[in-house]
Amino acid sequence: MLRGQSCATIRAMQKTKKTQANSASVTADTTKPRRARTTSKPISTDTAKPRPTVMRPAAPKPRSVKTPAKGFSAKDEAAKPRRIGTKMSRLLASNVAPVKPAIKPVAQAPRHEGSSAALTHWLLYCRPGFEQDCTQEAVGQARSQRPVLAEQPGIIPDSGYAIVAINEQTLSYRELIFARQLIRLHHIIEELPERDRLTPVLAAINELTGTFSEIWLEVPDTNDGKTLSAFTRRFGPLLETALRAQGRLLPVEVEAGRSDAAEAKKLPRLHIFFPDKSSALIGTSDPYNSASSLMGIVRQSMPAEAPSRSTLKLAEAIEVFLDKSEQTRLLRSGMTAVDLGAAPGGWSWQMVRRGIRVTAVDNGPMKGVLEKHPLVEHLKQDGFKFQPKKAVDWLLCDMVDKPAKVAELIGDWFVNGWCRHSIFNLKLPMKQRVTALDAALNGIRSRLDIEGISYKLIAKQLYHDREEITVFLSKTKNR
Repeated sequence: MLRGQSCATIRAMQKTKKTQANSASVTADTTKPRRARTTSKPISTDTAKPRPTVMRPAAPKPRSVKTPAKGFSAKDEAAKPRRIGTKMSRLLASNVAPVKPAIKPVAQAPRHEGSSAALTHWLLYCRPGFEQDCTQEAVGQARSQRPVLAEQPGIIPDSGYAIVAINEQTLSYRELIFARQLIRLHHIIEELPERDRLTPVLAAINELTGTFSEIWLEVPDTNDGKTLSAFTRRFGPLLETALRAQGRLLPVEVEAGRSDAAEAKKLPRLHIFFPDKSSALIGTSDPYNSASSLMGIVRQSMPAEAPSRSTLKLAEAIEVFLDKSEQTRLLRSGMTAVDLGAAPGGWSWQMVRRGIRVTAVDNGPMKGVLEKHPLVEHLKQDGFKFQPKKAVDWLLCDMVDKPAKVAELIGDWFVNGWCRHSIFNLKLPMKQRVTALDAALNGIRSRLDIEGISYKLIAKQLYHDREEITVFLSKTKNR
C-alpha cells in the first residue's frame, strides 16, 4: 500500500516538473527579443530592378527595444496597440521587390546593359487614377529618343504620382500631357522617425550640391494627401530655417527681386514630396522644364456670375497656355469667338468678361447673365454641323464625343481658315487613353503639315479637367 502511494506521488511530481518546464520554455520564447527592423530601405539600382536611392535616417532604434515614453511603464507600453506605419514598401503595393539596405546616390547607379549612362529617376505628379497613363507617356517619350530603358518601378494606383527610370534620355515637361510636374528624383526616405523627421531630410539634402531658388513641400492631390497640409505647414518653416542657416537657399532680398533676380530664376527648385508623414521623396526641378506652381496646380476661384463650373477649365487653360503678354495680345476686347457646345455658358462667360463677342452654338439654353447678354448670339444648332459666315479669332469647343471626331472638327476649322486660335477639350476613353490621344492629336498635326500651316499646339490634363484633356492650338505665320 505504501509502495503504491509512493509511485503515484512520484508520477505526480514528474508531471508537475514537465508542466513547469514547458511553461518556462513558452515564457522564454515570448520574452525573446525580436530582431530589430531597419527603418529605411534603398530602392535597388541593379540592372534587374533599378530604383531611386534611399536615404537612411540616422541611428533609429529598433521597434523591439523601443524605450517607453516618459510617464509610461513598460507594462503600459506593451499594452498599447502597435502603430502600423506607412512604409514605402507598403506604398508601392508589393510591386517593388525587397532590396538590401544601402545608400547609393542615383548618379552612381549601375549602368543598364547596352547603355553608356547611369540611370536617372523622375517623379511626376498627375491626377489620381492616371498613374498608368502618366508613366506610359513618359516612358514612350524617352523610348522615342533611345530604345534602351530600365525596368520601371511599380505603379501605385490612385496615388497621384508616378516614378519612371530612364537612361540618358531627357523628358520634356511641355510635351507631357498627363504630368502636372516633372522632378528629378535624388533620394527616397522610406521611414522617417516619428520624433525627428528634420534630421534625415536635412541629411538627404546635404547629399545634393549647389544652391536652390526655393523649397516646395508637396503632398499628393488625394483625400489622404489633403490631411497632410497641416503637417507641411508646421514642418516647412523648420526646414527652411535650417537650409537658410546652411546657405542652401537664396537670401530673402534675392527672392524679393531686389538683387540678381535673373540669375536666381536659373537655379533649381528643391522639392520635398510627402506621400505620408512617414516617408519623403527628395528631388529638384528645372524652372525651364517644369510647372511654375506648387504641386503643378494653377487653382482658380469660382466667379459668382459664371453660369457653370466649367468656366474654371477655360480660366486655367488661359493661365497655363498663355503668358501675360500673350493674354494681352490674343484676348483683346473687340475680338470674335465661336463656342461650340456652349450651354450653359461657362466658357462663353470667360470671353465675354474680356469684351470678346461670342457666337454660342448649342441646342441647350444659355443661363444667368449670358441669357440676354449683348455680346452673346445664341444659335440653337448642332456644333458639328455649324459653319461660320466669316472667320473668327477664337474657336472654343467643349463637346462630349470621341477624341478622333472632335479632332477632325478642329482640323476642318483650321484648314478652312475659319479661326486663328482655339482651346478645346478631348474626352478620354475608358481604355487606351494615350493611344487614342496620340491618334487624335497626330491627325490634327498631319492635316496642318500637309496644308503648310504653321502652328503651336500644347495639350495638358489640367487640374480642373476630369476624364478629359485640354488643348491649345494657335496658327502662326505660314511657311
